Amino acid sequence: MELKFLKYFVEIAEQKSMRKAADRLYVTQPNLTRAMQSLEDEMGTKLFVRSNHGVTLTTIGESLYFYAHSVISQMNEIESLKMKDKEFEQNKMAVSVGNIVLKDEIMLHFYQNLQTRHANISIHETSVERVLEHVAGLTSEVGIVVVNTKQLAILKKICDIKELELHEIASSPYYVHVGTQNPFYQASHMDPKDLLPFTYVHLPADYFANINQLISLGEIRLSDFEKTIVINNYHGIVNLIKRTDAFIFGGKWQIEELGKGHIASILLDYCEDMEKKLLWVKRKKEILSKQAEEFLEIIQDNYGDAA
Repeated sequence: MELKFLKYFVEIAEQKSMRKAADRLYVTQPNLTRAMQSLEDEMGTKLFVRSNHGVTLTTIGESLYFYAHSVISQMNEIESLKMKDKEFEQNKMAVSVGNIVLKDEIMLHFYQNLQTRHANISIHETSVERVLEHVAGLTSEVGIVVVNTKQLAILKKICDIKELELHEIASSPYYVHVGTQNPFYQASHMDPKDLLPFTYVHLPADYFANINQLISLGEIRLSDFEKTIVINNYHGIVNLIKRTDAFIFGGKWQIEELGKGHIASILLDYCEDMEKKLLWVKRKKEILSKQAEEFLEIIQDNYGDAA
């Protein structure tokens, strides 16, 4: 017995007219009549009494209407459950972020693009090394990382080993970010060695951070800084920069967001051979969810070199 025929039957019973039912079902009346003849043949009895005043149900027809109406209602509930499950799955996404403070507008734009009230979105702020672990280990669907050109070759090798794809979003020269308490706050550019008296703030060391210790910025290396503070989250770092003469290194992507908190971004001299790279990473041979694709599109729109 076809569910479609039961739906036709219920509509005819409620409209008490073949013509009205055909109009509401968007089918022709001859096709509707043939469908009901097939249903009556399957039931082995008449279901309708037709007259000049319309259509009424036989005794068997009334019993069938009760059961058919119940079956259709239950099928609608099942379809509703399927949609709810699909809706929940489509709006579940996890992203890991390393070495960048994302603009507040990123999540606002992403939220505005959601087509449902239900969403489970996780943003993990961590080190570059942990970002790769999260994506490879299925904790996150995609990762957003910032590395410099010296770290990039190692990053590519690790991604190959972990079966990860790496995609570049943009490049940036080296900047130093300082708050109003730093005497270089108003500078447009500066020599890296002028930073030596101040406190260098960074995330806890990982494999990529250790590579940085051997990198030269002009005449100095990061290992030359005697005053350092390690903080394990970006918001803690930003709050410290605001209130002290400490500093962090970064790229152009943080200029706008940090500027809102009166943190200046100063271009470093003698670092032309060094660049920052903003990249995103995913597992190879995996199709991204619609939400991940939309999130990456927003990232590209806000941070891409063509933006």
